[in-house]
Amino acid sequence: MDIRLKTFVAEASTRMNFLRDELGCIGPEAHRPSDSYPLVISVQNRRRDLAVEVFLLLAYAGEEYVATRLSLGGGSKPREQEVGSHTAHTAYAMRRALDRQAEALRDALRDV
Repeated sequence: MDIRLKTFVAEASTRMNFLRDELGCIGPEAHRPSDSYPLVISVQNRRRDLAVEVFLLLAYAGEEYVATRLSLGGGSKPREQEVGSHTAHTAYAMRRALDRQAEALRDALRDV
């Protein structure tokens, strides 16, 4: 089994723990894939007016990346944006992508 599949939830949760500690989000809530490709593992943190989803995608032909999505405002028309998307061909690259996206997310949430 790919080490990224074993460690993604823990790594993403650790890097995004400021969402719980500083912003009062509930989570992390992990969604794990079946055993068929493409594999998508996601970790979500939420509060009434904010949702953050970090996911790892492993697909055919080397399409392997980590991405973070931010949804602000809640209600029927939340404002959504992609905070970052980075390739993650190795466990090291996955951790670096999570670090970069956590920093970008902090910057995006600074004014919220």
